[in-house]
Order: sequence, then C-alpha cells, then structure tokens
Amino acid sequence: MSQAPSSPMEPAADSTAGQDPEGACILFVDDDADIRQATALLLRRRGFAVVGAADPGEALSVLAATAVSVVLLDLNYTRGATTGAEGLECLRALLAHDPGLPVVVVTGHSGVAIAVAAMRAGAADFVMKPWKNDRLVATIEDALATHRRRLAARQPVGAGGPADGAAAPADDGMMIAGCAQTRDVLERADRVAPTQAGVLLTGPAGVGKTALARRIHRLSAQRAGRLLVLDPRLGEDTVAVRLAGADARDTLLVEEIGDWSPALQDRLLARVQAGGGARLLATAREGGAALRASVMPDLLCRLDVVTIALPPLAPRGEEIAVLARHFLRLFALRHGVADRTLSPEAEEALAARPWPDNVRALRQAMERATVMARDAVLGVADVAGPGPDAEGTEAGTPDAAPTLARSEKAMIEAALRRHGFNVSHAARELGLTRPALYRRMARHGL
Repeated sequence: MSQAPSSPMEPAADSTAGQDPEGACILFVDDDADIRQATALLLRRRGFAVVGAADPGEALSVLAATAVSVVLLDLNYTRGATTGAEGLECLRALLAHDPGLPVVVVTGHSGVAIAVAAMRAGAADFVMKPWKNDRLVATIEDALATHRRRLAARQPVGAGGPADGAAAPADDGMMIAGCAQTRDVLERADRVAPTQAGVLLTGPAGVGKTALARRIHRLSAQRAGRLLVLDPRLGEDTVAVRLAGADARDTLLVEEIGDWSPALQDRLLARVQAGGGARLLATAREGGAALRASVMPDLLCRLDVVTIALPPLAPRGEEIAVLARHFLRLFALRHGVADRTLSPEAEEALAARPWPDNVRALRQAMERATVMARDAVLGVADVAGPGPDAEGTEAGTPDAAPTLARSEKAMIEAALRRHGFNVSHAARELGLTRPALYRRMARHGL
C-alpha cells in the first residue's frame, strides 16, 4: 500500500497534461488515487505529461495505448502486502513489452532487499517512501536522460562534438568542444571509452566531470546498460542498492571519491573485488597526493587507471561564448520564450569574468538571462548577474531574494503569454489555483 509523499500537495486530475519540451510522458502506477493525483500535480508543475494506473493490469493497458517515456511503479497493491512480488511481476511484464523502457520502482524504507531485486530485474532506479519531491523528480529526470542517451547511442557520435555551437543533447551540453583544451579532453575520453579501464575525472566543481562521465558511458560497450551514480549525499541505502543491483551491463559512476567515508570505501572495494564486471568511472575535485591521502590504495588503483583532468572555464577563452549560445537556445526552448543572442559586448563581458563556479555558473547565468531579458539581443547588463559575486551567492541569502522574485515574475509572464493571458490555463500549468495566481500577479504588478 502507498504512503503519502513528504510534502502535502493539492489533488489534481489523473490525466495527461503539460508536456516537457521533448514530449516526456510519465506513467505512475499506484493503487492510492490520492497519491497518484498529488504526484501528477507535482510532475506537471515540473513540465511532464502524466497518466495514471491503479494496478499492474491497468498499467499494461495504458502502456499499450500510450507513448510512455518513464514508468513510476509502486511494488505492493494487495492490502497488507509488503513483499513487492506484484510489482516485480509487473516490472518483468513492462520490460517484456518494451525492454528499453525506464522503470523507477517505489519502495518503503524497509524495502532495501526489494529495491535490490528490482534493480537486478532491470529497473532503472528506485525511490523510497515517503520521498522528497526534488529527489523524486531528479530520479525521473535521470531515468529519462539515460533512456534518451541510449537512443542517441544508436547514432554515430563525432569525437569533437558541435564545435560551432550547434545544439547538443541537454545532458551533453557542457562537453561542447569550443577550444583546444576541451578538444584534447574529449579526444582522451573517446579513446578510453570503448575499453574496460577505470577512469578518474578530476577538476574543480562545475567543470563538467559528470557530463564527461556520461559521454564515456555513451561511447562504451556498456552503453545499452545503466549508468548508476554512487553519491553518498543521496544516502547510504541508495549507494548500497545501486551497488548490489549492478551487473556486467552497467557502469558505476563514483562521485567525488575523495569525500567517501572509509566504511563506504570498504563497501565499494568489496563489491568490486567480488566481481560482476560493471565498468568503473570516478570523479574527484583533486587528484595526486590529496586523493591518495583520502582514498584506500587498493580502491584507487582500480579507479585511476586513466586520469583525465578537466580545465576550469575561465582559461577556455573562445569556448565561453560557444557554451553561452548553446545554453541560451536550450533555455529558450525549455521556458517557451523567444531565442536570445549575445551582443559582441556581452561576449566580451562573459570572457572577462573569473567564473569560480565554472560551467555550472555560466549555465545558471544564461538561464537567468533567458527568462529576465526584455530584448532578444543580450547586452552586458543582461549577462552581468545579480551582483559582482553572483556565482558565489547562495539561495536563501538576502542578495538572492530579488533574483528569485524577478525569476518568479518572469515565469508567470511567460506562462500567461503562452496561454494568451488565460489565467485559468496559466494557473494550471504553474500548479496554482486561480486566486493564488492572481495574488502573485498583484504582488509583481502584472
């Protein structure tokens, strides 16, 4: 039986609505109508289409009639059942219907063994109840991105990427090769990708280590398998389930191995020594002596067969404008606004910034400019950010508040424009009631 999500939400119709830019539809299978409705509201607010099913039989019927991108599958349906047998049987049936379909299973905190069984049976990932909304959405987005990468892997991929700044898949955007340094990084990554060698990716936060790991996986012999991210910040149970559920078709991405506790390192080493054949990729902010001081030697020698160091953004010069133009196209599509371009002065201003948070900060700056700018051609003021230390400002600080308010206003304006200023339709897209949207419109002077 289901448990409510950790955050209360308004009930909503259990029907398809509001697709993301690439048309993703989520099928949520759960016997609790209230949970289906609340989760549908959450996912629609994040831009997905949603369709629900109350049991495995209905799920298979929906799947036969509907183009589904990801399935969110509860594992128990009979009152009092806790074994997950019904859900596992449904999982096998779903994958028999479509072997490439990403299925995220839902289990309780006591259901680690069930989650492992589901991963071994082919589930893309799992979430535990009661879930945190952001974690649920991130898990679905990761499963969807993995599915799209698998589809893309069937097409030839050039070693250099779109050097002219042509649009790339969203997950590969930080790996656009616009300078000699990045072309060298991609050439090394593409050379090692088809092998089974462990790869250690080093560089400061925000340079694109995870994006490069995804590229290596996409070009590897395991590209049809899962890329299982092992990050202790997601919880030790998550690490344990993904470790136990991996097989020879998969790739393990060990995030920031230098931050792992000795106990977790022991667990990872034991899993690697036990065999199973999963490919190993790892990331770390620093390599060399600093990493050797914090990682067990036996583990490090398995992770660090090949090291690829990613450079910070500021020295990449001409690549900054190439990346910026890519992100502008990406976010114009995502937010449904007119395409933006950079003036020569704006390009010079971007090239002159120190970018302590690297590509991550550039991506955020371009999203902010996309939703806030009044003109199609962005000037220096549009790309300057909310303050001189914009990259270092954390959400929740006084300096961040005006930016958040402006972003909310821009999102409301964009929704109203998309729906011809029909308040009811805009409110539905934003996940608000009509009175709530009117209050926010009044607050922002709309």
